[in-house]
Amino acid sequence: MTAPEPTAVEDDPAGDDPAGDDPAGDDPGGEDAAGVRALEEVVPDRLVVPLPTGARVLVCGDLHLGSRPTAASARLERDLVDRLARWDGPGAVVLNGDVVELWGEPGGTVEAALDAHPDLTRALREFAAAPGRQVVVVVGNHDAPIAWDRVSADTFARRAGARCALSVDLDFDLGFDLSSDAPAGRRVVRVEHGHAFDPANALHDPRNPLDSPLGQHIVQEVLPEVRRSPLLADLAAIADPNAVGQFVASRLVYRRLGVHAWWLLLPLLVAALLRLPELVHLLSAHAGLRRLPQWTAVAGVGLLVEAALLLALALLTARVVYAAMAGSRLGPRGMHLNGAPRAVAAALCADGLAGLITGHTHQPELAAVPGGFYANSGCGARCVEARPARWFLPPVFAAVLRRSWVELGADRDARDVRVRLVVAESPAGGTTRLERLAARRRPATAPDTPEVVATVPGEAGWPLPQDGLRQRVRDERVRRIAAWAVAAVAVLSLLSALTTPLRGRLAALLEALPVEVPQAAAATVVFVGTALLLLAWGLRRGRRLAWTLTVLLLAATAVLHVLKGIDVEEAVLAAAVAGWLLWHRAAFPTRPDSRQVRLATVTLLGGGLLVAAVSAVLVLVAGERGVAGETARAVAGRLIGDRVTPLPSTMPLLAPALYAAGLSLLLLVGWLLVRPRLHRPPSPAEHAADLERARRIVSEHGGDTLAYFALREDKSWFFTGDCVVAYAVRDGVCLVSPDPIGPPEQWTSAWTEFTAFADRHGWPVSVVGAAAGWLPVYRAAGLRPVYLGDEAIVDCGTFTLDGRAMKGLRGAWNRVGRAGYTVRFYDPAALPEDLAGQLRELMTQSRHGDVERGFSMTLSRLFDPRDTGLLLAVAHGPDGRPGGFCHWIPAADISGWSLDVMRRGTAEDLPNGLTDFIIVETIQQLREWGSWGLGLNFAVMRGVLAGERGEGRLSDLQRRLLHRFSDSMQIESLWRYNEKYRPIWRPRYVVLSGSELAPMQGLAVAGAEGVTELPVIGRLLGP
Repeated sequence: MTAPEPTAVEDDPAGDDPAGDDPAGDDPGGEDAAGVRALEEVVPDRLVVPLPTGARVLVCGDLHLGSRPTAASARLERDLVDRLARWDGPGAVVLNGDVVELWGEPGGTVEAALDAHPDLTRALREFAAAPGRQVVVVVGNHDAPIAWDRVSADTFARRAGARCALSVDLDFDLGFDLSSDAPAGRRVVRVEHGHAFDPANALHDPRNPLDSPLGQHIVQEVLPEVRRSPLLADLAAIADPNAVGQFVASRLVYRRLGVHAWWLLLPLLVAALLRLPELVHLLSAHAGLRRLPQWTAVAGVGLLVEAALLLALALLTARVVYAAMAGSRLGPRGMHLNGAPRAVAAALCADGLAGLITGHTHQPELAAVPGGFYANSGCGARCVEARPARWFLPPVFAAVLRRSWVELGADRDARDVRVRLVVAESPAGGTTRLERLAARRRPATAPDTPEVVATVPGEAGWPLPQDGLRQRVRDERVRRIAAWAVAAVAVLSLLSALTTPLRGRLAALLEALPVEVPQAAAATVVFVGTALLLLAWGLRRGRRLAWTLTVLLLAATAVLHVLKGIDVEEAVLAAAVAGWLLWHRAAFPTRPDSRQVRLATVTLLGGGLLVAAVSAVLVLVAGERGVAGETARAVAGRLIGDRVTPLPSTMPLLAPALYAAGLSLLLLVGWLLVRPRLHRPPSPAEHAADLERARRIVSEHGGDTLAYFALREDKSWFFTGDCVVAYAVRDGVCLVSPDPIGPPEQWTSAWTEFTAFADRHGWPVSVVGAAAGWLPVYRAAGLRPVYLGDEAIVDCGTFTLDGRAMKGLRGAWNRVGRAGYTVRFYDPAALPEDLAGQLRELMTQSRHGDVERGFSMTLSRLFDPRDTGLLLAVAHGPDGRPGGFCHWIPAADISGWSLDVMRRGTAEDLPNGLTDFIIVETIQQLREWGSWGLGLNFAVMRGVLAGERGEGRLSDLQRRLLHRFSDSMQIESLWRYNEKYRPIWRPRYVVLSGSELAPMQGLAVAGAEGVTELPVIGRLLGP
């Protein structure tokens, strides 16, 4: 589109004021206004891009392409060209602002930037030339001249086939509703660069060439001077401008102070030289050679201590310097991360938009907000970010080459837009040797090649808000380290108590104390070490009582090591572990409840009195009769290890038996206090109220195929915000199933609060049947997902009985149909009583065992009037009697239903394939209703059996074992049964709290799922 030519103004014949009689003379800016209007047609404020059904969109921005390619732009160019080459179908590419660098490169032009990246330019031009595709360039702040420079806009149109705009509305056509053949509607996603949310870079008038925000002056005037300093060369690449102070402090520590660290060797050299006269004197003295090894050991230990002190001083100096500098706010651009646009996205989605996509911050993000989503397309540039360091050193600022973009597509079945965030990061180098030594291993927050890291809807987003989850991970790490450290101190104490002390140290000790003190101390260390071994288990479970006793016993151990032989090393180690536990006391929150305290108290008093009474009677009967009071005191003393008062008895084993009884009683009381807190079930009224509240949340947010199973009667519910977590405590393990239910934007906070609740009760958490979308949250909380199997989901719209592969299923369906069977569909909440009775009788005929098995994938009740919205498919024979049925629960995520119970009768006249007939008829009925999916059975370890998961000998062994157990557990047969429907397989996982707790959690899961009732395996796992 071209701008209209300006109208020439004719000269005034009278020679007077030429503008006096000219109507345009009253508007001296008329030509400028016309030019602005013409440019707005070329670069509109908002461009609406209609997208047909099936179209996809790729949004990327902040490429900062210059007249010379950089390492970051070259990597991004290669990744984008590869992605566009694999594009199939209609769609659009939106380059979301700061595509070219016009602020930071003097004389930079769009033409030069495109010439420097010919492959990307060609790929965009070919993409735009294809039917049903288009390329749009959104104006940012670093390429702001595009908004008022028509030459730049025309260059994009001519070279890349792109249109330019200040913002874009992507208008997605969701297609037709299968149930009514009516249009499913449209959803709009807004795309803008996002610099308007940053006060330092916001343009008041994007069309005004004279509008220059503070950010432009920083880029053009300050940063060129800063780049001349090797210390601050990467200042412009900092991803978070608020970290400028930390960046400067870190570079000062590592690149200024660090290069002079070798000066620390001088004090050690001086200390070594000062010891030379003493060494010469020792060698010249009589018998000096015999003392040389001892002197060498002492001198070596002294040098090591001095080196440790110097190193600690250096670390402290580095930390102080960093802390002094890091607190300063040197960032000129202020806070402009994703908080403000995320809040705007929530407001826009509340008004009906599907979501908002911005850029500018170089921080890729995808998050669900109420009613939609927010996404940040990230960048294709070099970014400098902080990495944690070792040994309490300041963080290290390292550079990465970041490439990220957002992909969108209409999801007809979900009636919404599905969004995927693609991220890749590669190390960019530039760090010094000292920084590489100090930095911890780079966490795998993003892959090296472009991969989808998050999808909305369906996942919690990326990156996760991990403050609470990280705290739990730290606490879990503290508990694990505490358990191993205390166990190590206990073993070392036992070994030290059983070995002979050093002669010199013992002689020095005996000069001040009698010999009985070291002997008693050594004996006591044995008992204390044994107690510490037992308490290590309580520390691993986060018990506060175990922590208290451990700290006290470690302090006592340190004293005992000194008393038994001046074992300073063991004493220092015990004291250090005690101090470390005191520092991390918050990681042990589990306190015994009142019932445990009462039970332990009753056990201690009652058991002590009972043992004392029985022992006193034995003494009086078998020994010399004496004063009953003295006998009772002697017996009580033996229970606590006192040997002063003699026992009036000749029974040689009585004293050891009393010691063992006292110790056993103490161990029993300790177990009662540190065991997991018992789950206190709510009252019937509270349970009913919780069930109704959980039912409302499941109805509103429970779209997963397992979500309705959260309403089982044997589960409890934890509520937080708009989320509910269904759980049950079995054998001290908290089993969660299904995944927590609620709005995706609350998933992380809900799981953080629930795990804190479980930690306070001392319950290790396991999730049974976890979906893949929840795994990032679980991993962030320190849990370990283990593949469990796959769930079969049939696409009702594409399912067909035609073809050779469906011959067996087609034959079964035809055979049952010819036998006169028909399938009728009912609302199980309003089922006639006579039919309900017949179905209850039928379901017990083919069931193995007395009860329904299952915890994660069975509702455990049928035909309950409270369960509305469920579906029951019953196969009736020619005589009208039911021969089998399938009970289905709603699953909004697949726009259909999921299997709860599948049963058939055992009568001999029932035709083979009756269950297949019910399923096929249900699929056909759902297709008529416009439903998309039907969830079938769960196939345990299907991926391993099919050879799709795992390689090597371990996987082969798993495969052989699964084949072996398939005969009795129907593992492989269940997979084969579902496979004939050509389903979509969705993986499910069991999530464990830790490898050392895995056996206990595995047994709890097996018991909950009813595996103990199965043949063969049940006898192995059962009591």
